[in-house]
Amino acid sequence: MIPLYDYSGAPVAYADDLCLAVYLPDGTLAAWFDNGLLYTPQGRYLGWVDNGWVLDRTGHPALFADNASGRPLRPPVQAPSAALWPRPVRRAVRPPAKAARPARRGRKPDWSALSGPGYFQQ
Repeated sequence: MIPLYDYSGAPVAYADDLCLAVYLPDGTLAAWFDNGLLYTPQGRYLGWVDNGWVLDRTGHPALFADNASGRPLRPPVQAPSAALWPRPVRRAVRPPAKAARPARRGRKPDWSALSGPGYFQQ
């Protein structure tokens, strides 16, 4: 699992090793990857991935992985504790339809107001 951190460096979610899905620490499916785009399990568009950054719908960085490069500056990360590591989950069935995504906006250099678990609620 690949930890995803918020603007403070706290781990808030985890991508599976194949980068097919994102899970919350309790093992709940939070999002699907689809060609670099992220969608909720219900098919709602969340944003996209770029150079290790998870961007919101407007192009602001919301989460980052250990390999993220570029701006904004990354804070020091907090090591994920064993209690926060996701529990094994049975893979959910991919939703049959996904919402149309808006035109991709340019990447912004400042943090998203949705950094953290709120990213998955947008």
